[in-house]
Amino acid sequence: MKQLLIVCILLCLLLPTVIAQINFKEAGAGTQHIAWENYSTTYLGEGSDSIPLIVTAIPYNGIYEYGDQYSRNTPMDMSFSGYRFRSQLANGRQQLYTYDSSEVYFLTPGIYQHNAAQYEFRVLEDDQKLIRDWGPVTAFFDASFQLNVFHVKFGFLGGFTTSWGHFLVVELRKKGAAAPFTASVVYWQSTRPALEAVFTTRDLTTIMLNITNDYRLSKNFTRELWKNYPPDQLDSVTGLPKHLEVASGQNGLIFQVGARIYKKGTLEYRVMRNGHVHTDWTGNKANNSYVWIDDPGPGNYTLEMRYRKQRHHVTSFSFTVQPAWYETWAFRLITGILIIAFIGFVVLLFKLRRQRKKTAAEQAKKERFEQGLKSVYAQLNPHFTFNALSSIQGLINNNDIKGANRYLSDFASLVRHSLTDSERASIPLQRELQTLDTYLTLEKMRFNFTYIIHCEEALPAAETEIPSLLLQPLAENAVKHGVATLQEKGLIRVEVLRQQDDMVIRISDNGLGFEPGRETTGYGLKLTKDRIRLLNEMAEKEQIQLNITSEAQQGTVVELLFKNWLV
Repeated sequence: MKQLLIVCILLCLLLPTVIAQINFKEAGAGTQHIAWENYSTTYLGEGSDSIPLIVTAIPYNGIYEYGDQYSRNTPMDMSFSGYRFRSQLANGRQQLYTYDSSEVYFLTPGIYQHNAAQYEFRVLEDDQKLIRDWGPVTAFFDASFQLNVFHVKFGFLGGFTTSWGHFLVVELRKKGAAAPFTASVVYWQSTRPALEAVFTTRDLTTIMLNITNDYRLSKNFTRELWKNYPPDQLDSVTGLPKHLEVASGQNGLIFQVGARIYKKGTLEYRVMRNGHVHTDWTGNKANNSYVWIDDPGPGNYTLEMRYRKQRHHVTSFSFTVQPAWYETWAFRLITGILIIAFIGFVVLLFKLRRQRKKTAAEQAKKERFEQGLKSVYAQLNPHFTFNALSSIQGLINNNDIKGANRYLSDFASLVRHSLTDSERASIPLQRELQTLDTYLTLEKMRFNFTYIIHCEEALPAAETEIPSLLLQPLAENAVKHGVATLQEKGLIRVEVLRQQDDMVIRISDNGLGFEPGRETTGYGLKLTKDRIRLLNEMAEKEQIQLNITSEAQQGTVVELLFKNWLV
């Protein structure tokens, strides 16, 4: 409030017009609607109304002085087309500016109802266009309206307005005289807020030491603020940077306009950030002549300012608040990459632990399967050995010493192969067929049957591997339960066929067959089924299907389907 009072006092001393002391009571007819408290009035002399004069009432609108950089004219040196006014006192003319589109009012102290017939006035636009031709004063204030020391009930000429960039001339003369004896000229000046200084809250202490008596910053100080900017980057009129660069971490930015504003809301501003509205149009809430932006974050800003009464004239000022190092895109990118990498590492670690658990479970499962297979092998080999020794015993009991020796030699070779192959999970199909041929040869010496082993030439027997000793128990079952009693009439057929990516091994005999339900009585067949089940549990794609068909007196067919075995 003290600052405002000092500014008001200085303005009263400096302004060429004198602010009227008006008793703001209700005026006479036709003037009741006028808010006289918002008007500044001017007059000549010390208030004597012996000679009529024109008093002009111009709206304040909250501003004492505009500090207008867009109009370099002053009230004492106005230049209009066809008009040049050097002094309002030299020829009795008043030259005034208005920055408001509303009406300017003209009052005539010295003219009253009893002498109004002696005078007349007219109104011109740009001193050329006739707005109101010469005519009498017909409106008067009542006794409640008091202007300075003038007598009450003086004349009122009315209110007039024009467009921006034009002026009105109101002239007063004696009735019938050739020339006016006084006049008032008012120019409608368009303007916009003019920035005088920009500073941050960090500069406040230094600013207080450099402020002038009228509470403005000295020009030398403002130039010192921007000494780091090249001359071509400074505005030639304001001396401010054309595009201000502000370091990060500022608590606030302060923008000072050149006008002397005494009423809040007279100045309006809007802040754009990165092309979007950050703060929409609002009246100034800080010190009247300052715009204060609190805590501006990093980004590209545009400050737009306007006067409430001239909203179509906007002043723009762009500036950039630099981001802190932790607000830069590079830092955010690196941080994002690190966060993603950390999340990826955590996810990978989680998946690795889960995979390890899964692998451990699979390994344990595989070990259980392998133990099961070894258990089957342990049961399978003694079973085969027992049957072979029984065959040799039968030959000896029949006094077939030569046959027994040959059988014993082939049996020794078969046992050696069986022991070797039993240590391996799989062997080539060709070797499995060779072992099967040796076994059937031995059994043929005992039971005198016929057997045939056939493998398709298109099937790569030497490269295709199957589980070791898988076929021998099935062939053994065909011998024991199929052709053993038929002797020379018995026939065992072993066929290996290819069906696209699958392989089929079919073992058939022409024995007596058996009734449904008897196929599981053979111990070797049961072990083979258990082994196939374990093998299928260990493999995902390569599966083995066992199918047995048998009818009484028509023989038995055992078929092994190896799915996806030849892919």
